Amino acid sequence: MPQEIWYEEKEGEKRMNIVEVRPHLYRIALPQKMRGFQKFIGSWVFDGDCTFVVDVGPKSSFEELMRGLKTLNLKRLDFIFLTHIHIDHAGATGSLIRHFPQSNVVCHESGVQHLVNPRRLWEGSKKTLGELAINYGEIDPVPEKNLLPSERFNRMDFKVINTPGHAAHHISLVFGDYLFAGEAAGVFFDLGSRIYLRPATPVRFMLGEAMGSVDRLLENGGKEICYAHSGIHSDARQMLQRYKDQLCCWKEVITEQMEHSRKESLTDHCVAALIENDESLRVLEEFTEEDRERELYFIRNSIEGFIQYLKTS
Repeated sequence: MPQEIWYEEKEGEKRMNIVEVRPHLYRIALPQKMRGFQKFIGSWVFDGDCTFVVDVGPKSSFEELMRGLKTLNLKRLDFIFLTHIHIDHAGATGSLIRHFPQSNVVCHESGVQHLVNPRRLWEGSKKTLGELAINYGEIDPVPEKNLLPSERFNRMDFKVINTPGHAAHHISLVFGDYLFAGEAAGVFFDLGSRIYLRPATPVRFMLGEAMGSVDRLLENGGKEICYAHSGIHSDARQMLQRYKDQLCCWKEVITEQMEHSRKESLTDHCVAALIENDESLRVLEEFTEEDRERELYFIRNSIEGFIQYLKTS
């Protein structure tokens, strides 16, 4: 069973920061000071013969990340893996590398220069995310000497897989029994009796590339799948197939709505139709009001990605 680890924030007040999900595998929660973002973002940490972090979260929660690593008594980080360089996954990298200057930061080759000089990444994030980007915080540069393109990363105990779809520069990671899928397999929440799964398909989305990425992940046998948002499932094959089916459902539903809905109400009609037809979205009814608001915001973003793809395909 997952083991919760607590640290003392104030005298008499405890706050859960870390869950030991499996032996040596931890998830550090990175709550944001935004409505509905208390449990949405986190980092995966493995502390064994090799120590590594998968996705470091935004700069706004860097102190939370460091507090968690200190709680785990982590003295070194061999690798920092970034599934992609969106600022909610990579924003704290420059800050973290100052504390672990010997670490190698592994990311897709096309992300390297954006991390060395993040000005364009920051400006693009502000344009796309608006106030959300401001809340995440501006990304600090990462020294080029610490950056290792995933194409040149070569260790027998790891396998890096190119998984474009959510982002053109997305990678996933296989290590031991674990598949760290980032957002290549969607967004996942385990509510106990029911599972929530949502596509992460913002503009610019390419369905063929996304489906191909899922197929490549399916080739890697029985693993446990670790999602960037926001947990683990013991059967990667089952969840990856479920995600493929969901993408097909979304294509069918959104295509139908594009044929019959007015442009000004298209996204609203898509939301309603998807909740009706996609069983994994109907779990929204069990979310708190704050978490439901966050998910509806991202559902609309993902619908826009599908709409643009369908218009140009």
